Amino acid sequence: MDDNIPVNLSFVAKAHTFMHKKARLAHIRYNTNSNGQNQCWRLVLDGEEVLVESVQIEAPVFTSRDWIEPIGQFKHHISVKDCDVVVSEAGVALITPIT
Repeated sequence: MDDNIPVNLSFVAKAHTFMHKKARLAHIRYNTNSNGQNQCWRLVLDGEEVLVESVQIEAPVFTSRDWIEPIGQFKHHISVKDCDVVVSEAGVALITPIT
């Protein structure tokens, strides 16, 4: 196992990590463009969007909302500040506090 990956991320690392990123702000919301079976969740990590299959959050959370001008609507999120995000090749996201 890679010594640079925290122990609590080991199950995702074993599943072949697709992405590992530290984010100052992560927003999690349902992907309304999903077919309900694939890529059901949007992760917006410091403004960069990633679609995933599922999300596990092991960090303090809060709710937030943003006005999305192109669609003229508010979008509501589960949000996490200062977090470590690992996404496996299978699309499983794990969000933990930065330690």
